[in-house]
Amino acid sequence: MSPEEGQPSGQVDPEPAATADQRAMKACPDCAEMVLEAARKCRYCGYRFDRQKASQAPEEGLFAHLFRREPRHLTMVETLEQLGIELEPGERPVGLWLSQVQSVDGYVVLTDARLFFVMTLRHQKAATTAPWQRRLDQLAGAEITTHHWKTTLVLHWVDSPELIVDGLARNDLHRLHSALLERVSS
Repeated sequence: MSPEEGQPSGQVDPEPAATADQRAMKACPDCAEMVLEAARKCRYCGYRFDRQKASQAPEEGLFAHLFRREPRHLTMVETLEQLGIELEPGERPVGLWLSQVQSVDGYVVLTDARLFFVMTLRHQKAATTAPWQRRLDQLAGAEITTHHWKTTLVLHWVDSPELIVDGLARNDLHRLHSALLERVSS
């Protein structure tokens, strides 16, 4: 044994286990265990670190926040233009609802003079890009009905078959019904 090391002579002092592995470590955000910095998955809980990197924004320059613009919110008229609805001079939009008409998904749009239905993209064919529309002065009546726990709005027209609007929340259905009755009675 050498007197300065306190070990039997001829043997080399092994490094402690903690100092032998000098690789960078990081804490798992899910279980707080220490894992290798290069790990893509936590060996303790299975957390995937690559999901975090994919959701992070790309690196930006020093002044990028000054030039970044918030997404612009469209007005109701701009939204209607994007849906292919052109308003007549003086016509004002009243409401826009995501719903179903005759079991087809789309948007019901009410103005002070007309009712529109625009199919969603998955239902549109190349030949049917124009929205369906009716003048409110052709509306004979509107009633809310319930059949098999499903509430629908049935629109009765003067010269065409009834139209069934469903897929709306109960509050929205009542709002649309009230708005239609206001426009028809005035």
